[in-house]
Amino acid sequence: MVVSGKIRKRVSPQRRWAIPSGSKGRNSPAPCQAIDFGWRLRGKTIRLLRDSSLTLLPIRQRATAALLTQYCADGNSLLSCLQCGACTVNCHLAETDGALFPRRQMTLLQLGEVDKLLADPNVWLCFNCQDCTSRCPANAGPGRIMAGIRRLAVEHYSVPRGWSRLLNRPRGFLFLVLTATTLLLAAIAVGGSFSPQIAPVRYASMLPHFTLNLLFGTIAGMVLIGAPIGPARAWKDFTGESLSEANCGRLVHSALSVTRQIATHRQFSECQQFPLSRWAHAAVLYGFVTLMALAGAAATRIALGAPYPLPFFHPFKLAGNLAAALLVGGSLYFCVQRQRASRIRGESSWFDWAPLVQLLLVSVTGLLAEVFRYANVGALAYPTYFLHLAFVFVLLASAANSKLAHVFYRTVALTAEQYKITSEAPLAEEPESVAA
Repeated sequence: MVVSGKIRKRVSPQRRWAIPSGSKGRNSPAPCQAIDFGWRLRGKTIRLLRDSSLTLLPIRQRATAALLTQYCADGNSLLSCLQCGACTVNCHLAETDGALFPRRQMTLLQLGEVDKLLADPNVWLCFNCQDCTSRCPANAGPGRIMAGIRRLAVEHYSVPRGWSRLLNRPRGFLFLVLTATTLLLAAIAVGGSFSPQIAPVRYASMLPHFTLNLLFGTIAGMVLIGAPIGPARAWKDFTGESLSEANCGRLVHSALSVTRQIATHRQFSECQQFPLSRWAHAAVLYGFVTLMALAGAAATRIALGAPYPLPFFHPFKLAGNLAAALLVGGSLYFCVQRQRASRIRGESSWFDWAPLVQLLLVSVTGLLAEVFRYANVGALAYPTYFLHLAFVFVLLASAANSKLAHVFYRTVALTAEQYKITSEAPLAEEPESVAA
């Protein structure tokens, strides 16, 4: 008997399979047919379809692994992840910040939730110290996969996206070198000379300061205009609101807090796999920032008519040489570190190597150009100076779309996390005030 509005099971349930036409006598159900388990609801049979979620999960994993393989060499190792949580347990940064990376990111990848992954600021809290990878029992390479996710995020938020995809490949580097060479040759042809004076070496005789400042000022201006677009889009995904809607006071407070954190490089000391990374990264960061600031100061001095070039013991010259030495030392450390990691866990991508190669080329050619100028070796000085300018052009043009964009995205991610914490603080204090 069936009672209206209630579920009732028949006394002698019989499992009946829907048999398609042309298959009489078979006991197996049809692939797309429902199964009658003998349940009734308001006089109607309840039919249950087979659950295909577990069947689709490996398909999603393979599709995500194929996508990830385009951005890191360990993309297929995603299929080896056991979700044991050893990566998060052994990550001192995750323990300090209370975040669940990289296990949460590995889970989202296995589920194919790429959009949620790109909107997760915790992706940028990882400093790629490889502590998790060295202790992964399944050899899934979570640290390398996190690096691949960040490359995917840079490409996703960059405008235009195709430009970022081109620059993060070897042919993109060659394209920029050829572009820089063409523009420099055109600048020399228009406002310089292909027969500069040999002794004493004077680089302005090949490429005048006005033409040089005009060319690189234009490039730097375009980068400064385009660089904030990607991080601003990321901020909206991280916080759910655009920068124009953000609370100005909380935003400034969060930015200042993150700036102090980045300046001290305190979090790098939590990494155990490469304990010197904190000092090497600080050397690269401060060396690069110092050289950029000195280049801007030198361009301003030249525009105001101050004498140039500067003597060897000028404070600007001494600071520039020290910054270049820090940049070379820190870049060489990371090159050796990455080479060691490549021998153990496979090759790294060009995305990982490109910034190190570019920074070394810029700093080494700059130091050599200075040495050859003081030695008055014109046959070596002018070609070296030309290469130095070309590599500076490449570094500037790709700064917002290469791994150097970590400077922008990591700062925005850390600021977004701090911003959300400060926005939730009044809510945490509200019960106390009510109780009072």
